[in-house]
Amino acid sequence: MTETLVRPQTPWALRLVPPFPAIAHRILALVGKEVLHANELGDLVKMDPSFAAELLRFANSALFGIRGQVTSLAQAISLVGTDRVKTMATMVAMNRMVRSSLRVAALRKVWQHSLVTALIAEEAARLGGSDADGAYTTGLLHNLGTLGMMSAYPDEYSRMLEVSNDYGFDLLETERELFEIDHCAAGAYLAQDWDFPERMVRAIATHHDQPVAGATGLAPLIQVSWRLADTLGYAAFSPKKLWSWEELMAFLPHAGTSWLGESPDVAKARLNSLLANAPA
Repeated sequence: MTETLVRPQTPWALRLVPPFPAIAHRILALVGKEVLHANELGDLVKMDPSFAAELLRFANSALFGIRGQVTSLAQAISLVGTDRVKTMATMVAMNRMVRSSLRVAALRKVWQHSLVTALIAEEAARLGGSDADGAYTTGLLHNLGTLGMMSAYPDEYSRMLEVSNDYGFDLLETERELFEIDHCAAGAYLAQDWDFPERMVRAIATHHDQPVAGATGLAPLIQVSWRLADTLGYAAFSPKKLWSWEELMAFLPHAGTSWLGESPDVAKARLNSLLANAPA
């Protein structure tokens, strides 16, 4: 199991990772308040016009399922709720981090895989009666370490992925050999450094652990969700073990009542329709 890092200093492989935007930090902190008025959040977002514009772009995407055109921040906050604004802020921040490197095909695959994992985790959490927004955000960020290292070293990391895939090398071991840290530990480091909740840090750190029957909570949910994304054809890199749809769905006893539990074809069609309109 990859342990959450205790950080004496920044690992060298993460020193070139772009910082998490200050405006996103402030949004996440504000949304964490027990009592929050929508106008407080709107006033804060307006302080960064480019961030506000990106939030509106995400609000109008199929990922948030809003009918009609969202034309103002107040409307977006009212329609999606403050928890969803937190999720959108995280998406905008991550999109900013990787945008300059999205010319690398491998990074585009990682970003798509992360979006699919988020959508699966959100639906599975909703069906199980747990925090769907938290599951979505964590699913989006489960490969934070990969996104960070690849945004800092796009060519080097992409070549490592190619070699690992071609020769069947273990990805985590190869990362540790070349970058002195694997993407699970790197993601946990960044999540801690950016003051994300501990349960999210733990889920990121342990997402490559094997799923365990009967396990509950955010970390086990993410362990299943990203593997389901792989099984549906959205793998970012060659998996160490090939799981079947049936094996993974056995970990989600409530999924039979939604699109997620109908069949792989139905689930993939639903995900493709959402991805087709996802902000790039």
